[in-house]
Amino acid sequence: MEFLAIGEMKIKIVLTKEERERCGLSTREDGCVSSSKRAVWEILDSARECVGFDPGGDKILVQVYPLPDGGCEMFVTKLGLLGDSSARLVSRSDRVTLLARRMVHYLFCDRDTLLAAVRAIAWISPDSDSSLYTYSGTYVLTLLEHTSSDVREYGVLREFGEEISEELFSYVCEHYDAVYKEHAVENLLSEI
Repeated sequence: MEFLAIGEMKIKIVLTKEERERCGLSTREDGCVSSSKRAVWEILDSARECVGFDPGGDKILVQVYPLPDGGCEMFVTKLGLLGDSSARLVSRSDRVTLLARRMVHYLFCDRDTLLAAVRAIAWISPDSDSSLYTYSGTYVLTLLEHTSSDVREYGVLREFGEEISEELFSYVCEHYDAVYKEHAVENLLSEI
């Protein structure tokens, strides 16, 4: 992969055909990413290590264009400094994909419900960044969620539990016992 920083807010990433295929990244002619959000974030993690480009918690605009040799060029722009009206205009376009990632926390009333939820998301990413806390028969599962526009990666968890705020999660960290500090989903799947 080649990385070319274009200021603080934008980067160009060039992938060979082999790199693109290994990452599972596909392109469409309109410049939108049509593959895994996780693959894009893994590429951006490499960009952070190599050239210091860090999208942090900002939403990003991702444009991917095919190259004649089967590789691709990816342009990534941080949208954190855009005003609300500009961000809305960008997000309405059908020719771009907006990506974000954030930690989400779900409260489950019992272990059976937690395990049912884990089964429901097992196909998404069993080795995702996740942790699990418990107190008095309740459980809080924390996951790193990758989103595109308004599509939630772990939205199905709302059928089993309740999403809690960062403020409430601070309380959980203080008062709940940590069952798994990392790889919670993977560990729970091995118990099922």
